[in-house]
Amino acid sequence: MYGRLLATIGLIRQGKPGGFCPACRVLMRARDARPELAGPMVAASVVLAVAGIAWAAMAHHAQAMAGMEMGLGPIESFAVTWVVMMAAMMLPSAIPVVLEFARTAEGRKGWPLATGVLAATYLGGWLIFGVVCYAVYTAAGMPWPNQAVVAGLALAVAGVYSLSPIKRASQARCRELCALHGPLPFNLMRSAAVAGARYGLSCLGCSAALMVAMVLIGMSSLWWAVILGVVVLLYKLAPALQMRYEVVLSLSLVALGVVYATTP
Repeated sequence: MYGRLLATIGLIRQGKPGGFCPACRVLMRARDARPELAGPMVAASVVLAVAGIAWAAMAHHAQAMAGMEMGLGPIESFAVTWVVMMAAMMLPSAIPVVLEFARTAEGRKGWPLATGVLAATYLGGWLIFGVVCYAVYTAAGMPWPNQAVVAGLALAVAGVYSLSPIKRASQARCRELCALHGPLPFNLMRSAAVAGARYGLSCLGCSAALMVAMVLIGMSSLWWAVILGVVVLLYKLAPALQMRYEVVLSLSLVALGVVYATTP
């Protein structure tokens, strides 16, 4: 029963018979082939599990921060919190590129570690973006007395940005896994790092405006993290929407911004 369930979700597959003779492998397939773990799906499941742990950590952080003053805190604590938030919000939408890379690299020495390098490089790009946001936030002397209005405006801008050519082109690159299609180094670890950096840049072009709004709203706002995380999933995993539905999604973000800015 459990074996059938694991096969249905792709975690196990029919193994390939060993041997050097192709004809022998064909003849022996029915008799000798046994189920085996599907390595790429296991790697993708590990990445998804990391995202789940990150969501649990975010929930604990939000509960601990309830009632405390808004602010980003010291750079060290911000960096840790930001990476955890990016793992929670961004890793689920990165599963297709992780899975495709793992499938392509499977069989090469060190491919599980290389898959981890890709995911870590991807998160590293978001960490750099977060540090830039932190620097701007600090230089501007935030939080301001009208911080809610600023955050609401950022959400509205993110809604308008979602219709921009840059966002739409970046979204298409994410969906088509363009990070894996261009020339990559032969060395598997460097290839993973390059693919992770490419995918991170495409993801930044697609979702950076949402993450700026998340910084301004406050990283302890769990429900806003859930809402914006769902929007990221729609951006990157949902089938391409017709323009009228893209406009509806854009107006929904603008409306959320207005609600946030005007709610006491």
